[in-house]
Amino acid sequence: MKTLHILILLLLVGVAANAQKPAKVWSNSILQAMDSKEQLDIDKYMDEAVADFTKILTKNPNDALSQFGLSVVYSYDTYTRHNYFEAWKYFRLSEQSILQISEEDKTVLDEYFFKQDKKRRGRTLAKNIEWERKLVEEKLIKFVREENNLNYANQFITEFPNSKYYENVIHIRNYIEFRKAEDAGTVEDMNRFVEKYPDAAQVTTAKEIRNRLAYKQALDKNSLSALKDFVATYTGAPQVEEAKKVMGVLAFEEAAKSGSIEILEHYMAEYPNSSKMPDAKMLKRQWVFEWAKKVNSIDAYNQFVAMYPEGEMYVDIFNLKADALGQQVLLDFPVENYKMVKIFDNQNLPERGGDVALRTNGELLLVTNSYKSKDEMTDSWLLGLNAEGKMLWNKFLGNEFDDQVNKVWVSPANEIYVAGMTNAIKDSIKGKAWMYKLDAQGKNIFNRKLEGSEVMDFAVYPDGKMLVAGYTIQPGDTTSKSYITKINEAGKKLWERSYTCSDTIYSILLHPDRTAFIAAETWLVALDENGYLVWDKTLVPDQKATSVILNEAGQIVFAGTQGSGVFSMAFDGLGNKIWEMNQPVEMPCQIKRITPLADLSVILSGTTLDNKILLLKIDHTGKLVASKEFSTSNGIQLNGVAGAGGNFVLISATRLGPNPDVVVFKMSF
Repeated sequence: MKTLHILILLLLVGVAANAQKPAKVWSNSILQAMDSKEQLDIDKYMDEAVADFTKILTKNPNDALSQFGLSVVYSYDTYTRHNYFEAWKYFRLSEQSILQISEEDKTVLDEYFFKQDKKRRGRTLAKNIEWERKLVEEKLIKFVREENNLNYANQFITEFPNSKYYENVIHIRNYIEFRKAEDAGTVEDMNRFVEKYPDAAQVTTAKEIRNRLAYKQALDKNSLSALKDFVATYTGAPQVEEAKKVMGVLAFEEAAKSGSIEILEHYMAEYPNSSKMPDAKMLKRQWVFEWAKKVNSIDAYNQFVAMYPEGEMYVDIFNLKADALGQQVLLDFPVENYKMVKIFDNQNLPERGGDVALRTNGELLLVTNSYKSKDEMTDSWLLGLNAEGKMLWNKFLGNEFDDQVNKVWVSPANEIYVAGMTNAIKDSIKGKAWMYKLDAQGKNIFNRKLEGSEVMDFAVYPDGKMLVAGYTIQPGDTTSKSYITKINEAGKKLWERSYTCSDTIYSILLHPDRTAFIAAETWLVALDENGYLVWDKTLVPDQKATSVILNEAGQIVFAGTQGSGVFSMAFDGLGNKIWEMNQPVEMPCQIKRITPLADLSVILSGTTLDNKILLLKIDHTGKLVASKEFSTSNGIQLNGVAGAGGNFVLISATRLGPNPDVVVFKMSF
């Protein structure tokens, strides 16, 4: 009996030992399955291998041969329960230690590799393992690609973030998700895809589909608010421009139903390019006319302004009159890209000359010469306008006798500088050079009479000091001499210089390096801060320089008349000429301003002998690019020009006639 127990015990130990040897499992199961032809046999042997390897790994989780065995089982294509994810997982677990198995175990692997491919028998184990790695991984990625299943793609991404195919599977996942969203066919699904996978290759297409769907939804609602929401939400969508066109139509319909000029004006400001703009302008004209009939058109405007020259209603009537007069002058002007055309008239009294400037907040500052009443002498008339040219405020400033203003400039702090001539009596007393300065609220800072006869131009240094120039005529003398002085921020003289040149100084440019460049008829000059000569040029006898500016290319550009034509020339800061342009014109023209544009060109502007405004666009190489001419039935004279951002210019002019008035218009060039 004792002998029987011993035999049974030895038998059980032997069975247990055999069950725990992975090489035996390989021989008895995997290799048998590989030799089998019938599916049932293949599945039977492979199922046994899975069970046996699993038991071994339960007791020895790091057994490389068992791990590798499971990798082979699960990657075996004809095994009904193959699982390439499991195959790759177990291969990854085994590959670090499979090369350290015993020589006995290597024998069974050699037999496996030989059955896989007879060419592999003579290869080292390392080479064969590398071959197996490639085989298993490629089976997995092929499976993921062909199945086109979101769960499989996500499983791969989660379990194998370090795989060389990771990015490829990311693309597969994104494609599946995109198709899923596309099939759903909703804006919400497309938005979720874009937000969840912002780096997906399909994002651009998804946005295009999303935009089309969202636009169709907005159109279907036939609602202005729905279209506004679309435009606000999908600002970059190609349908935005079309949506704005539809919005313009719907908004016009709403504005037209409102019967309100204010709502209609708001519509016109919000939809300036609407196809309904001609209809809106006609409707506005009709409504304004019906309202204006109460004060009997332009004549009634003049009467109203004379009776009530202050207050909100005065401003409204004044601006209506400016609009109406502006429409009149458009009948004479050529067709251009006008952003604003206004004519300002003070109680039907004459206005002449002056200048215009752009404030830092986008508002405009207009200055001209007019009368407080018909029994008084001329004063400077300042008008603060909004960006659309509507008057916000106005005030008269002047001294005893006649005043004349030539230049206005606004500092970055919105301080207002105005210069010209004061205390003159036309045709009898010549007057004195004059300059005044106001703070941003229009409060007087200084009002100075200077020693010259008239200020033609000035420039302000960053520290507030000013360089002021023009001409002077001594008492009893009829000839003028150049005049230039430097004053401090309170308007008091710091120095005054005399030069051999007797020509009038028409224009000053203050360079960022604090050099002052001066256009003084036949004399071009560069001065330092103390008024001493840096360099100068004398022009040929028929050339007369009347303006200088710094263009966006950093060139110092002078311009003026040359015989019956005009000229322009550019220098660097050292006085080296870069280019010169000589342009014949049909009628002699007095160049008054040079205005730099953002495209590096400049606009030469002036008044012709027959009272027309001539604008010449010159590029930064001195080439004439374009020219424009403006005229009215009684003539028009240029007052001033200011750059208005980009290639827009703001122009002030005097419309001649029995009662001259001042025209302001903004246009692109």
